[in-house]
Amino acid sequence: MVTAQVPPPRDGHDRTGPGGAEFSAQRPVWRAPDDDALAGLDFATVTVPVDHARPRGPTLDLALARHRARSPGQRRGVLLVGPDDPGNRGTLLVPDLVRSLPGEVLDSYDLVGFDHRFSGLSEPLTCGLSPEQWLWIFHSQQDFDAEVEFQRGVVERCFQEAADVLPHVTSRNIARDMEVIRAALGEERISYLGYSYGSYLGAVWTQMSGEHADRVVLDSVIDPDSVWRPMFLGYAASCETALGNWARWAAERHGELGLGATGQRVRTAVDRLVERADRSPVPVAGIPVDGTMLRLFTMVLLSMDRAWGVLADILRAAAHGGEASPSSLRTLGEMFGRGKEESAAVAQLAVLCGDAAWPRDLDVYRRGLAGHSERFRFIGPAMAGPKAGAFWPLPPREPVTVFGADNRAESHLLVQSAEDMFTPAHGAVRLRGQLPRTARLVTVAGSAHHRVFPFQGDPGVNEVATEYLLTGKLPDTDVTLTGRPSTPEERRTDSGGQRGSRS
Repeated sequence: MVTAQVPPPRDGHDRTGPGGAEFSAQRPVWRAPDDDALAGLDFATVTVPVDHARPRGPTLDLALARHRARSPGQRRGVLLVGPDDPGNRGTLLVPDLVRSLPGEVLDSYDLVGFDHRFSGLSEPLTCGLSPEQWLWIFHSQQDFDAEVEFQRGVVERCFQEAADVLPHVTSRNIARDMEVIRAALGEERISYLGYSYGSYLGAVWTQMSGEHADRVVLDSVIDPDSVWRPMFLGYAASCETALGNWARWAAERHGELGLGATGQRVRTAVDRLVERADRSPVPVAGIPVDGTMLRLFTMVLLSMDRAWGVLADILRAAAHGGEASPSSLRTLGEMFGRGKEESAAVAQLAVLCGDAAWPRDLDVYRRGLAGHSERFRFIGPAMAGPKAGAFWPLPPREPVTVFGADNRAESHLLVQSAEDMFTPAHGAVRLRGQLPRTARLVTVAGSAHHRVFPFQGDPGVNEVATEYLLTGKLPDTDVTLTGRPSTPEERRTDSGGQRGSRS
């Protein structure tokens, strides 16, 4: 058997395989969930090996949540739902989708979400990190040497507690777990729906085991060439663009918001507010918030143009010492109310640091800071500065997956908002180019919305994606749709199904 340390073949196909036959032969035992957030769904676990190359070694149990097809006579299979960020719970996407998917999809598919290895309800890891360390990605950098020690300390703490399993928390191993889930569900082929990181995970799975993929929808597509430090640097640029667009929008409402009559003045007001928060926490929705959290709030709300009004109201209240509206507070609570768990931060750390090598030379980060601090001042210093990956003590166990025309999946439908901040549209274009035979790209022009189908509610997108899931028919060519304009009320209140998932 090929060990996990041996590089995968150039075609990216899996030679290690998903554990042993005993894992494929298991069948989940469904029961009512203990977690209130999964009420009304079925819950079960599936056992996988910690190291797929050594299936007789330690194991762990993965948590599954299922919503059964509403019309058994029309059931066509399983639609597996992946996590939308490393460490995030895929099981929690199932109730969101039950509320939002077209009825024909709910009639036809068992929706099955999973919490990936060592996260959520799948034997989560904790390492005694502080809440500040949980937010290592967006940590505000005040001093280069101090940031080096902060990021190094996060890694050292986690390896003190979980050195035996952290190297096995990788995207390729999660894809192998998906194969165990598929087999355990008794399905020769399954369909898949993945958002953001889930889009990358789905692409990895189809490159490794595409012969078992039925219909694959990848939404808000991560650039396959951005794993993972380039993605961080890309955030700085895309956030600056989104913030500039929002600032011009807010300037048009200066009489209501009082943040500035021009886009530049609004940007200045926001920069001053963040600088205040860096020095001492400022009240946001009645909660003291430091600069790191204020940047995170802002980025998540920028990721949906329908939430721009909420962002404006929150920043207006913070800047002027007033109260945000009840609808804004409600939206903020829906998006961030569950908070972040330490296990999510640890699993996120393992995937983002273990999938691909980070530069070890600290001068690389110094040069990055010099370029990003001025050009992308809102989040650039945090994104370009030293990160935990620079101090990861082990090299990647496998090279990054290479996508290509030899992908054995029959089809992929890529769905993308043209102005998505977290996953810029060029990433979907690039993956489309790497899957020329099997993929079609649906782009929503003039839209900034992270996680499009079905949460944006765009009828054109929903029609194309639903037809594909029901019939397997892709559009004949790539499609560009004009997004449905959001109403003023939606811009004030709609959270669009989005969660604070990038923390």
